[in-house]
Amino acid sequence: MIKGFNNYTSKWKIKTSSEIIPGLASIKSALEELDNPHQSGKFVHIAGTNGKGSTAVLLAGILRAHGLTVNSFFSPAINDVHDQIQLNGTPISETEMDNAMERLAEIKTPLTEFELLTAAAFLAFEKNASDITIIEAGMGGRFDSTNVITPEVSIIPSIALDHMGFLGETIGDIAWHKAGIIKKWRPVVIGNLLEQAKSRVIETANAMHAEVIEPKKPLQVELKLKGKHQLHNAALAAEAAKELLGLGYDEAKAEAGLANAVIPNRFEEIYPNVIFDGAHNSASIQALVETIKDTYPGKTIHIVLGILKDKDYINILRQLEQVSDRFTFIDFTNERALPAKTLFDESKSKIKTIQNMYDILPEREEKEVTIVTGSLYLLSSLRERDIPTFQNLYPHS
Repeated sequence: MIKGFNNYTSKWKIKTSSEIIPGLASIKSALEELDNPHQSGKFVHIAGTNGKGSTAVLLAGILRAHGLTVNSFFSPAINDVHDQIQLNGTPISETEMDNAMERLAEIKTPLTEFELLTAAAFLAFEKNASDITIIEAGMGGRFDSTNVITPEVSIIPSIALDHMGFLGETIGDIAWHKAGIIKKWRPVVIGNLLEQAKSRVIETANAMHAEVIEPKKPLQVELKLKGKHQLHNAALAAEAAKELLGLGYDEAKAEAGLANAVIPNRFEEIYPNVIFDGAHNSASIQALVETIKDTYPGKTIHIVLGILKDKDYINILRQLEQVSDRFTFIDFTNERALPAKTLFDESKSKIKTIQNMYDILPEREEKEVTIVTGSLYLLSSLRERDIPTFQNLYPHS
């Protein structure tokens, strides 16, 4: 369920399903009824297992530093549905969302919840035109409802095992889905992919006569974003920007745009020594573990973890246990959430407890760093004002 979206579907009496139904027939039919708003403007399309949102924000930073306006579509939400559709950096307003939903209430093609949100985004972008619109795929790529555009450039930051129930059991299978965003004669920028994934992407690119661009090394720039992996994402953003800007690309402006980029829930310090990070699969957890080691050597680490059922939670636990032996497992409101007791039972931690997001965390140790991770849905829930989780930690904040 997309947080806050039901307010609009109820208001405009639009029935949707939260079920994931692969395929583009419905979204194409709906967009045709709407006079094909996705055919207006210039797009960048990003698909991959990890790094999509970071790369999107870094690229937007570069483009804005060059004086361009940038719209964006993100998945999933940080707080609620409004921040998934960004109009030149500002979350879509309730009025703008109502305008889109009013038109969507008139179409005959039934859509899933995510398809409906995708259509709403295209309507908003058509009405509020920008120089470039950056679109992040929801899941996979080839059959994702965002894959109806012809982008100026595509980006695939990473490919790892995730959503295997929908995308396949092997890296090659998943790469086939991600590579589906590559379009004929349009370049694709790729990250440091495993050989099995890279060969599948190159095979698709060759069939599409699409140039494959691979940064030779991470970009050596100052970033507000923590973690070595963000330097790799910055390199991808820079290469994509060069394709978009051509001779207008200015390295100094690019570095300034990258330096100012901030991303909620990407190793974000929301209180002193309380970090939110949206890592939610084995690959992103590995990057998180390395960032913790680099950023907090010698510190006591407390992991607060909540996760979805379809994740490789045992492997995720083993990785996080490399940096901490104190865990708090959280039950949070989501139909796909894994029970905290399952994590508790599988954990090898010496100190562990179970809470729900309405419980208050105990007082922390003076030199302790709390890392809250495992699911963007969990982080979104904990950011709500009426959630008392951190009340004891910072009662006056």
